[in-house]
Amino acid sequence: MMKNFLLIICLTFGSTLLAQNSMAKIDSLIDNMTIDEKIGQLFMIRAFSHNDAKNISLLKSQIKKYNPGGICFFQGSPQKQAELTNIYQDMSSIPLLISIDGEWGLGMRFKQDAISFPKQLTLGAMDDHNLIYDMGREIARQMKRIGIHVNFAPVVDVNNNASNPVINIRSLGEDKDNVASKAYAYMKGMQDGGLATCLKHFPGHGDTDVDSHYDLPIINHNRSRLDSIELSPFKTLIKKGADGVMVAHLQVNAIDDRENRPTSLSKYVIEDLLQKELSYEGIIYTDAMDMRGVTKHYKDGSADYEAFMAGADIILVTADLDKGFKYLKKKFEEGALTETRINRSLKKILQEKARLNILNGAAPIDLKSIDQDINHIRAKVLKYKIYENALTLVKNENVLPLRVIKDQRFAVISLGADKETEFQKRIKSYVPATHYSIPKKAKSAEYKNISTKLKDKDYVIVGIQDMSRYGSKQYGITELQKQFISELSKKTKVVLTLFGSPYSTHYFENIDCVIVAYEEDKMMQDIAAQAIFGALDITGKMPVTASDQFKNGHGIILPSIQRLGYAPPERVGINSDSLIQIPELMRKMISEKASPGAQIFIAKDNKIVYQESFGYQTYAKKKAVKSNTIYDVASITKILASTVSAMHLYDSGKFDFDHTIKDYFSDEDTTNKRDIVYMDMMSHVSGLLGWIPFYEKTLASKKKPIPSERYYKQSSTDSFNIEVNQNLFLRSDYQDTIWREIFSSRPRNPEYFRDSKYLYSDLAFYILNWTIERRTMKQVDEYAKEKFYDPLGLQRTGFNPLYNSPKSQIAPSERDQYFRMGIVHGFVHDMGAAMLGGVSGHAGLFSTSTEIGTIMQMLLNRGYYGGKRYINEETVDLCTTRHPYSTRRGVGFDMKELDSEKSLNMSELASEKAFGHLGFTGCAAFADPEHNLIYVMLSNRTYPSMKNNKFSRNNYRPKVQSIIYRSLMN
Repeated sequence: MMKNFLLIICLTFGSTLLAQNSMAKIDSLIDNMTIDEKIGQLFMIRAFSHNDAKNISLLKSQIKKYNPGGICFFQGSPQKQAELTNIYQDMSSIPLLISIDGEWGLGMRFKQDAISFPKQLTLGAMDDHNLIYDMGREIARQMKRIGIHVNFAPVVDVNNNASNPVINIRSLGEDKDNVASKAYAYMKGMQDGGLATCLKHFPGHGDTDVDSHYDLPIINHNRSRLDSIELSPFKTLIKKGADGVMVAHLQVNAIDDRENRPTSLSKYVIEDLLQKELSYEGIIYTDAMDMRGVTKHYKDGSADYEAFMAGADIILVTADLDKGFKYLKKKFEEGALTETRINRSLKKILQEKARLNILNGAAPIDLKSIDQDINHIRAKVLKYKIYENALTLVKNENVLPLRVIKDQRFAVISLGADKETEFQKRIKSYVPATHYSIPKKAKSAEYKNISTKLKDKDYVIVGIQDMSRYGSKQYGITELQKQFISELSKKTKVVLTLFGSPYSTHYFENIDCVIVAYEEDKMMQDIAAQAIFGALDITGKMPVTASDQFKNGHGIILPSIQRLGYAPPERVGINSDSLIQIPELMRKMISEKASPGAQIFIAKDNKIVYQESFGYQTYAKKKAVKSNTIYDVASITKILASTVSAMHLYDSGKFDFDHTIKDYFSDEDTTNKRDIVYMDMMSHVSGLLGWIPFYEKTLASKKKPIPSERYYKQSSTDSFNIEVNQNLFLRSDYQDTIWREIFSSRPRNPEYFRDSKYLYSDLAFYILNWTIERRTMKQVDEYAKEKFYDPLGLQRTGFNPLYNSPKSQIAPSERDQYFRMGIVHGFVHDMGAAMLGGVSGHAGLFSTSTEIGTIMQMLLNRGYYGGKRYINEETVDLCTTRHPYSTRRGVGFDMKELDSEKSLNMSELASEKAFGHLGFTGCAAFADPEHNLIYVMLSNRTYPSMKNNKFSRNNYRPKVQSIIYRSLMN
């Protein structure tokens, strides 16, 4: 304990000694400065970082002549600003304090080159202050990366005037406490990131209808009102350690009623109120002195002098540096401005430079990789999270979330857009819809024309784009737009999303469903579209009052219905850089002809984070694999058709996994399989044969396999109506032969009953399929479609895909030279399933990776998806738990092999809880509850021949899966 005490004493003494040394150095520096150098330090001058030789030359001359204390950068680029900062710092005898007005980050000044974080009004809608703090930290990181020391943020103005032309979206809202708490989180994040902050615009610019950039706003509130609202956030944050305060150009008569006396030039405001009454001792900045709120009434540098004499420390962006400097110098020479007053502010400025570790010299900025560093994916993910939290549902008359989407007719309209928007693109991921874009300048006839096309729609989703922040411009919403939406709402259900000011909601009080998305950012458009379909929670609250119906704090909380959403990988803790290995592996797979192409799907935490297609349908490279390319998924049929159907029947009391075959096949009670328990059979521990090559007996010759004319015809007839391939029809009664062979087959192990040996069997799922048909009077394709595929909104999942999809969208499976003697394209690859008309319990399903992923997500959600329960939780748990006699099989589901002496069936990195299945054609679908992760890979490795074993030999499926697990960030 004594050692710790001594350590604390030493650290305290050391810190005190360092502070004393720093102060001594500052005092010495001040003593040795000329009056010109001292006056120069009071100015922070405007700079640009675009390639303007004239501006750069001017800055260099001003630095050389006046030795200014700092630079405030505006438009340009991050790279150029860093380069110029190095040059300007190198020229300066005392390091420059580099600042920027970046309320929503570097993107406020570098729109094309840097990330724009959400505006402060958007932040005002969210509850998670930690995200705002994180935003502050990230903005600090980015700004420091290019040599910035001060950010003129946060804005703590309480915006309680809908007509405010300058603050509006820059404010956190109209509630003083909400403003203070969120501004503190933002300020603290920047400060903890090593960036100096500045509260603005003191004493409060929120209740004005004049922009001080163009004129002097007048505020006539009494002092009591100012204390209770406008000044309240400033008081709170000053007590919490604000680094700087910016004084606005306002006429506040309750504090200083002198005519045309801006607060920035008022001793009563700065010295008496801010410094004395509020006990603020930090840096005081003027607002930009070249704004008309000042220059309209003060000329020839006098404003700079008046601001300084009122108590400001730094004169920000003077209208004319030559005039301002000379005016202060003249007043000094006349004795009106004392060196003591200059030294007081100079000392604060130098102390700030010392605190920011630049007084002894600013370290040169590393000019390499600036763009990559400031636009890091983590920053984009943070922005994504903020938008997710801010989205606000202000009205919902039983419209959202859109649970049932199958067979509903949708239209999507982007008003104010002349092309397809990100909002519309994302909606396409959920439903087929008719899309329209109506430019803002469209005439009445265009609205009427589109209106006539919407009569039969069940839902019309409308997004208003190209909005304005200004109430004077009706927030960018035209009368035709308002009229169109109003008339449309009388005919159908309208879901309205406003990509702009929340004040605009007062135009739409009669619309059944209204969402405020605040900004037109592509990311926010994507998120809003997902929210409509219940893919994420809606938790935002109105930060301002728009009307009696839509007041500050109003917002309808709408929980997610666990439908899959979309997000960047890092949003769910996956390193996207690691996923780059997947395309590299796919290129290798294709180049060595292990498979001509593939689809990869990855979802984590209910978010799709990777959805890519590779290669072509065949090696001829005529049709590229796309997200809608349909694959034969072979044995994945066992879980996503047969097993889920059996689970559904189990929940409804029509089937029991503990029953035996004789319980459902009384007419087969003499078979040697009568006592097999379904749970054992579906877990492959019942000793059934793996498969029977039924097709071989239907060939004319084994040496030269040709379909026998006894069993096949090239056109359909009543007696030959089972189409096994194009223009090849099997004899109708041959299915009876197949069932006789199944039930009369000898088990591989006579002691099949509850056999502890794992023996994979397709026959088990032939039998399960027939069981489902007997219990429901429907084949598994019909039952699974009715109970799962249709309610889930799947468009491309089912059996015999040629009935519903164009052949061009289906990947061919094989060039069959042993049975059907032709290309198998759109028909099931498995021979037995083909001979049963393409429908069986072990094979026959076709789908896309995304739709397979949807079913797997339902299972990972323990039977729930999109607001609907499909299977009871206990049933999912039962089937995805290992059979007591198996080290890798659940009921129907494949699981990770736990026996170290046996080969693994998936990545060694998968958890023991992972479940799913592989498919013979080159497919895999696995869900991992431990990581809340889904992985789907679809390919047609069997094309042109199923004898091609490169795919399995080189372990492409587990290799992709391993890449995913290695990408998980700790």
